[in-house]
Amino acid sequence: MEDFAGFTGAHCHQLWAKVGPNWTCPGCGRSKFQILRWVKRTPGGCEPFWGWHTGLHEHHDHEIDCDRSLTPRFQPTVMCDPCNASDGNAKRSLKLPKTFSFAPAEIRQFLTVTPHGAHKIDLTKAKQIYDATPKRVSFFL
Repeated sequence: MEDFAGFTGAHCHQLWAKVGPNWTCPGCGRSKFQILRWVKRTPGGCEPFWGWHTGLHEHHDHEIDCDRSLTPRFQPTVMCDPCNASDGNAKRSLKLPKTFSFAPAEIRQFLTVTPHGAHKIDLTKAKQIYDATPKRVSFFL
């Protein structure tokens, strides 16, 4: 636990500090400590060592990137790396539009998570969520 207290966020140190000590991922519900993975690290080509590692991302509605006149389905939010990746992995596996983004609450519904571990995606559930989502019309897509 002492190692965790000294972890500053590595490559995402600004987001790590921004979310504060009591943050939980809005996608999976894990705490800052639970999103960490114990891995062999070699930052900047340094001598390999074992340590905590994680990533944070600002997750947002990608349709807005293409058409700013649309109202976002959800507000941008900071998510853990596995949740942000699960959005993309589910879309690619199901061949969904690249501009579609699952909201954090939707992502939570199709994941099975473990502390310090990888996420498992229920593609059937992800497809059900996508199918139930009202589709927006954009003249720019």
